[in-house]
Amino acid sequence: MSNYSFSDSVIALAGICQALECVRKIAKTGEADAIDMEVMFESVLKIDAQSTEEVYRNHKYLHTGMKVLTEQLSGSKTESDFGRYLVGVLNLQKRFMSDHNMQEIMQSRLAQTNRLFNYQQSINHEVIEQLANIYKDTISSYSTKIQVTGNGKYLEQAANQAKIRALLLAAIRSAVLWQQVGGKKRQFLLSKNRIVETAKALMA
Repeated sequence: MSNYSFSDSVIALAGICQALECVRKIAKTGEADAIDMEVMFESVLKIDAQSTEEVYRNHKYLHTGMKVLTEQLSGSKTESDFGRYLVGVLNLQKRFMSDHNMQEIMQSRLAQTNRLFNYQQSINHEVIEQLANIYKDTISSYSTKIQVTGNGKYLEQAANQAKIRALLLAAIRSAVLWQQVGGKKRQFLLSKNRIVETAKALMA
């Protein structure tokens, strides 16, 4: 994907936001939208996608991510946890991109999970567990951690823990894509309005 536009970086950024919004909802309420999560789980396994949109089926499946992105950047509805998660993901993505050994391990593990997904033709508990274990064995081994906060009743449930880890892996995947298509941290300051307007246009 060498030819990319500003919209590509906004789509990838919305991918990060959608994954993190699902994390936030599970931590707070015990559930998140099933399709929103499925799209994000699938995105981790679409390593050879021909376009940014293809990673997420198409940008219409990122409506939640686009909405959260515009709310956070415009200041109309901000969540302190969300901002903390976003900073954590971008820091971990930077660490991961400088760790070639970890990238090789991740690639090998994802190839195994992809075979399982292709065989079963669905995102089920087993696929989510494998994605969660990949996160636990790779990204989670770094000293920098993303501390997810919420209702202990929901955070203690094994199924929710697996979904959260798999979603954090999806957020990292989108952050890697975001950088690959031209995303940079300074855009949050210098191009904030352009990001918001682009996301709004994509939601229309």
